[in-house]
Amino acid sequence: METLEIAKKNLRHNSLLSIAAAVMLCLITPLLIGTANLDLNSAAMPLEMFVSLIGIVLLTPVFQPEQNEEIYDLVSSKYCNIGKVYLIRTLYSVVVVILLICLFTVYMQAQGSDVTIILVFGTVANAIFLGSMGMLTSALTGNTVIGYMPPFLYYALNIGMGPKLGSFYLFSMTVGNFRAKIWLLAAGVLMITVSLFSTRIFQQRT
Repeated sequence: METLEIAKKNLRHNSLLSIAAAVMLCLITPLLIGTANLDLNSAAMPLEMFVSLIGIVLLTPVFQPEQNEEIYDLVSSKYCNIGKVYLIRTLYSVVVVILLICLFTVYMQAQGSDVTIILVFGTVANAIFLGSMGMLTSALTGNTVIGYMPPFLYYALNIGMGPKLGSFYLFSMTVGNFRAKIWLLAAGVLMITVSLFSTRIFQQRT
């Protein structure tokens, strides 16, 4: 019950703007790139190149509220452990990422595109990898604005280097490589874990 209450309050006060931005990104994607009557590899393009960016939008700001010292002091004085708050925010942000990606793939299927569960998994892996990169940077620097920079720079690097990045190539499904997404997801989960763990260390030192 306590966990549900924390989730409700954080969704209402801290995450609605990020969720709205992620929804907007999904809505404008069909205006930027075709989403109808695509084969498997072509259907991966809008998912990998645009929809997966919602991971950055939703996961990077997980630590943002408490980066304000007044809010941090207020939250840390409560009976609930702030680490639990971060974990709850992370979990519901990942759920929203998965939900939006699933809804978008349903939309693409309705338009006659060949969208499979593999594409859903790959897009989720991309989103979590990019978002966790921003999340980790935000945790280590204590600055959410800086946190947005590495994932967008890495995204640009992928456009420039392409498949040379191997298993960490973000757009691998467009060239028929689906195994790379396992590495991206694993790296993303690792970075999220390190992010949460690093904030716990910081709290113990303050």
